[in-house]
Amino acid sequence: MKKLLTTASATLLLAGIATQAQASDGSITFNGQVSAVTCTINAGSGSANGTVTLPIVAKSSLATISATAGTTQFSINLTGCTGLGTAPNNLTKAAAWFENSSDVNSSGRLINTATGGAANVEIALYNLTSSTPIVIGASNGPGTSGAAFPIDANGAATLNYQAKYYATGAAGAGTVTGKVNYTIQYQ
Repeated sequence: MKKLLTTASATLLLAGIATQAQASDGSITFNGQVSAVTCTINAGSGSANGTVTLPIVAKSSLATISATAGTTQFSINLTGCTGLGTAPNNLTKAAAWFENSSDVNSSGRLINTATGGAANVEIALYNLTSSTPIVIGASNGPGTSGAAFPIDANGAATLNYQAKYYATGAAGAGTVTGKVNYTIQYQ
């Protein structure tokens, strides 16, 4: 009986310690907004899907790690944006959030998915006036991966970015293909 009482007491004592170990230190509340904004998106081919063709460059221009070449501007055009709202939730800007996927490496660049493609070459995306690559998938919300652009009074915006070849070592000759999905975010 004494052994049973000792075992029961030890169990209750440990249960109390376990409960204390699971106590919370605080809480986090998440707030967001789902907007009724609708826009027509044109990524260069008359639809939300587009193709950006980078120029042919010499492999010597990508001979060292972090070398870039073939800067190519691309735009995502928004038209007919409605439902932007009024104060205090007035939405006046739009940005592309470039999404993480299996086609994006841990550095946030597009992996070359071309079969037998150029060795040591990826594609990096940049905001139009920046020399720092966008880290694809790195942030969400007000700090979107792509810069925000104003939506004009006619409900239109042009989101300008650029793509470049990015060397991860001395480049080999071959084709380069990369793909990124994006979501338009409104601010």
